[in-house]
Amino acid sequence: MMAFSPIELGPIWILCAGLVLVLTAYGARVLLVGRATDPRVQRERATPLLGTFPMEAMHWALRGLGDLFARIGVSPDSITWASLVLTVSTVPLVATDHFDWAALTLALGAACDALDGIVARRQRVSSDSGEVFDAVVDRYADAMPLAGLALYYRSSLVALSIVLLAMIGSALVSYVRAKAEAMQLTLPGGLMRRHERVVYLGIALAIGPYMRLPLVPFTRPITLAIVALIAIVSNIAAALLTRDARRLLVRAGRGPRCEG
Repeated sequence: MMAFSPIELGPIWILCAGLVLVLTAYGARVLLVGRATDPRVQRERATPLLGTFPMEAMHWALRGLGDLFARIGVSPDSITWASLVLTVSTVPLVATDHFDWAALTLALGAACDALDGIVARRQRVSSDSGEVFDAVVDRYADAMPLAGLALYYRSSLVALSIVLLAMIGSALVSYVRAKAEAMQLTLPGGLMRRHERVVYLGIALAIGPYMRLPLVPFTRPITLAIVALIAIVSNIAAALLTRDARRLLVRAGRGPRCEG
């Protein structure tokens, strides 16, 4: 049995304390006045990987912070830039085996990614230009922690392959959804959407340094196991979304045309 002091646990205390605080506060809010529903959260829908309650709780907490930022005049673009800086900084942190600090940085970057949209809507400055910028930053945010893991596991072909498959699957899920949206298609929810990937990758990085498995030939085996889950599920999800998009297009008369 392993025991750790708060100093040894480092940023995991911050992550756990923040999560417990938000979930407890939102739980009290639900009991007193009901759920804080939001159309964007409702569109995401719960899945076996992530329930509705934590999604509502985090978005509720961020809306309060977004209201504050909107009132004091913080621009949405500046928050998006902050998100980019934070997520890019996960690369050296992960590559140098500071997984727990990378998890904290990833969580802050994800919070900024949600905040920029909230602030834009509050300030009534939402635009297609902002959407494009945000989408590009999201793709960097998806790739950066995994790029750090690729550097960390570069000496192991098996571990590196798992990380690269997770990177490919993550990119494909987002790409297929974006392509379907451009074609005015409504796809089912599916698994390993971006917020789910961020949560699972954050957990992988946060607990990786503190959980060890004997006789496993990889360093940080728990981290690698969760990344393998992301790799498998995201690639399957991308294939299913592609199938669904093609079926919808065929039904709408936008499928292959036979000439003859």
